[in-house]
Parts: sequence; structure tokens; C-alpha cells
Amino acid sequence: MKKHIFYKEIAYLCAVSFIAFGVALAAKADFGVSMISGPMYTIYLWSSQFTDIITVGTLEYILQGLVIALLVFLTRNFKVSYLFSFATSVFSGLMIDLSFIIVEPFLADTLPIRIAVFAASLISCAIGVAFIFHSYIAPAGNELFVKVFSEHFKKDINKVKIAYDASFLIISIVLNLLLFRGFVAIGIGTVLTAVLNGVLIGKVSAILEKHLEFKAAFPKLEKYFTK
Repeated sequence: MKKHIFYKEIAYLCAVSFIAFGVALAAKADFGVSMISGPMYTIYLWSSQFTDIITVGTLEYILQGLVIALLVFLTRNFKVSYLFSFATSVFSGLMIDLSFIIVEPFLADTLPIRIAVFAASLISCAIGVAFIFHSYIAPAGNELFVKVFSEHFKKDINKVKIAYDASFLIISIVLNLLLFRGFVAIGIGTVLTAVLNGVLIGKVSAILEKHLEFKAAFPKLEKYFTK
């Protein structure tokens, strides 16, 4: 089967868009967002009781900026490329806000529809992550932290990823209990996302690699990001 050329720069745009849309769909389904989105969405739900100035996307890039700052503190090292990661975080935040606007009119008031919306969120996020694996442009703060931390301290990246996700889950639980005395941002959907996400990403990646050949439209730019 002949593969179609797909540019890595477009893969980057697809990645951010699909992940943002998946976050908005997960919130709409109301079964609980992912572990990574948990702290951000919990703070948003709490702050929205008092003001509508703070958006989900704003909190997204603020928190990811803090993650990048923590990475610099722990590794005692700063690279200019980290600024591109923050730029990606800002772009991701803007796309999340746009996605929330798009899904806001949707009705998800019955259990079957909520289940369908949640399933769509899982698929959308899996497609997004699969695309980001095939792009060279700097990822957002969360992905950057796992990659650089594991490389700097010579730790297994899979174990670092598990520990990172678990830390966000603990933070989400603490925030939910402190701010709401219960669980509003995490739930069965959070658990299902943790269990199914890796499998779905693997299957989507296999499909993409079967039909698409990823190439850089700007090879010199790729060399800058990958050197």
C-alpha cells in the first residue's frame, strides 16, 4: 500500500487541535477528566463560581508554564527550546478555549449521549497524542517535563510518566476535597482514560504509520528542534 506524504508541521497542528477538543468533550461528558487535566479543570470549576475571566485555556498554559519552571529548577538547566514548549502550551490553551466554545451548545443530558461524548473524547485525545509523536515541534510543558526529566536523571521514561501522572492525580484529589469537599473533576472517566489511553494511542499510531509517511516541510527547522 502506497503511503501518503503528511507533513510533520501539520501533524503538530492536528495534535494540539485534537487534544484540545478531547479535553472539551471529556468535560462535557462529565465523567471526569484525565489525570493531567484534573488540577487545571478543578481550579477552573472553583474559580468559575466567582469570575468568568479565568478560562480553562488560561489555566492550562499557566500551570504548564509552572511545570516548565519546575523542570528548570530541578535540572538547574534552561534551554531556549523551553520557550517554544511554553508557546505550544499557550497555543494549546487557546485551542482548548475554542473547543469549549464549540461544544458548549451540545446537549449531553442523557447517559447514552454522555457515554458517546466521552468515547469521542478518548478517541480525539488518542489521535492528538499519536500525531504529536510524529511531529518535531516542541511539545507542551507536560510532555517536555517527562522527556527532559527522564533524560537528565537517567530514569526510565515510562516510570517517570507513571509517577508524573500519579502526582497529578494526587493533586487533583487534594484540590477536589479542599475546594468542593467531594469529587467534581475526577471520576470513573479519569480511571477509564488512564486504562485505555495507552492502548488507543498505540492503535491510532499504527493506523497513521500504515497509511502516512511523515516528512518535514522545513527540514532545517526540524534539525533545530531535534539537535
